[in-house]
Amino acid sequence: MSVNATQSASTLAEMVGFTFEEAKAVGEIGCDLAAVGRLDEARRVFEGMIEMNAQDAAARAALGTVYQKLGRLKDAMAMYTTALGVDPTQPIALANRGELRMRQGDQGGMEDLRSAVRNDPTGITTGGRRARALLSAMAQAAQAVTQPSSSQSS
Repeated sequence: MSVNATQSASTLAEMVGFTFEEAKAVGEIGCDLAAVGRLDEARRVFEGMIEMNAQDAAARAALGTVYQKLGRLKDAMAMYTTALGVDPTQPIALANRGELRMRQGDQGGMEDLRSAVRNDPTGITTGGRRARALLSAMAQAAQAVTQPSSSQSS
């Protein structure tokens, strides 16, 4: 490899010629592994993707999701925050970080959820749909608390 090729490539993925389509295919494998509960294998896939391209916000969000499923909540929160540092509109990172923040009593999680919905107003992404569902469930729960049930009023 010539010095010029090294200097022009900003990520390991670019240096070895890893295309967007290849990265997407690998990411889908990681998602499939996570979906069937093979979380350690999914973790390794996403960690490898990040090694190849540290600026891959989607891989960081996916790794955060795996960490969350593994119960590694601090690692998940850190990964979501890092993903949002790369791409502040990343819907999965916004939705999942928002949920974690709300569970910790941090009202800033509401803004994360709202941002996910604002960035995906038609619900194209799973993150946008998840954020919308969480906001809806919280609104319904708040309404139920503030309105007496019909059995209490009789």
